[in-house]
Amino acid sequence: MLSWKTHPVTRWLLTDARKHTDSSEFLDAFANELRTAGVDVSRITTGVPILHPQIFSFSGLWELGKQTSERLYRAGPEVSQTMANSPIRIAYEGGGPVRCDLTAPPKSGDFAILADLRRDGYTDYVVYSVPFADGSFKALSLATKRRGGFDHEDLALFEAAIPALAFNLEVQALRRTARTLLDTYVGRQSGGRVLEGQIRRGTGETIRAVIWLSDLRGFTDLSERLSRDTLIDLLNCYFGPMCDAVAAGGGEVLKFIGDAMLAIFPIEADPASICGAALTAAERAQAALAKENERRELEGLARINYGLALHVGDVMYGNIGSDTRLDFTVIGPAVNLTARIESMCRTLGRQLLLSSEFVKLSGVGAQSLGSFSLKGVAAKQELFVPAKAELTG
Repeated sequence: MLSWKTHPVTRWLLTDARKHTDSSEFLDAFANELRTAGVDVSRITTGVPILHPQIFSFSGLWELGKQTSERLYRAGPEVSQTMANSPIRIAYEGGGPVRCDLTAPPKSGDFAILADLRRDGYTDYVVYSVPFADGSFKALSLATKRRGGFDHEDLALFEAAIPALAFNLEVQALRRTARTLLDTYVGRQSGGRVLEGQIRRGTGETIRAVIWLSDLRGFTDLSERLSRDTLIDLLNCYFGPMCDAVAAGGGEVLKFIGDAMLAIFPIEADPASICGAALTAAERAQAALAKENERRELEGLARINYGLALHVGDVMYGNIGSDTRLDFTVIGPAVNLTARIESMCRTLGRQLLLSSEFVKLSGVGAQSLGSFSLKGVAAKQELFVPAKAELTG
């Protein structure tokens, strides 16, 4: 008899499977290998807890005749409640395998998922713990609709394939963790560039972009008056809507500079469209923070006051820093000008100011506030607010 360790599926997991770095693509290929080998599997899931500020785990789901999908589970009470009555929890704790005969009558205390599997016509369901090198455990579940369920050879193959499967899932998880950390701390677009190898100091390119710079007003006073935790909560309530609005508009937050935020909307095609998206994002952030300030007023909390500037210009987008610490960011006169424009928000009693270059390229209706001398800028700059904008103070 063929050794399970040299079985075609196990051999594939140790060789060609490595080429499938995308988790959904890998799962689809894994299912195909099993079915080609004569295993009548109709459903496979993988569960991998990951290092992420909001996501508890990701799970791949393959079902026969359907497109492979990926599910992300946010950390929180709902996940805890779901996991409390799930065989996946047992797998994450290193237990199992757990096998459930879905043709048997339901009984009290059944795992919650079993009702769904019975409804969909599955007959057998098995969950394995998949050990990683760091001592943690992930999960693999397989289900079939075959009468009689999985046979002994199927189960022996699953058991033998676990170490090779673990290797592939671990590589995918490490890559995902790296991408997650880069997306979280560097930015999605910049993180992608780093993963592609653009990490040498001094590498970069000149791009045209809408530059967004927002700054919290009165931060020094707030930091002296508020407790540490209250101040951090205020910053999160301020940065949250700003970041969400930028992301929704197709921009990228590059960095937080103390209580300021720098973001860009790269202009690759239609400048008016990109400018429009940036302005919509700014107005969305304004609306969200206005609502937040209403809540804070009712609860007796400090208001969030800020200024925001939008400008268009050429910037150097790339890596700067030392041999051991790099910052993927944008620099150039256009960034400095945006900062100077934002500093006029307090003087002019406005939350949002637009540069003349932004107004010209965007074509949006705007009201001129006049031309002003800005520190470090040779020529006077005409500043605008969106049409019908109100004095905000």
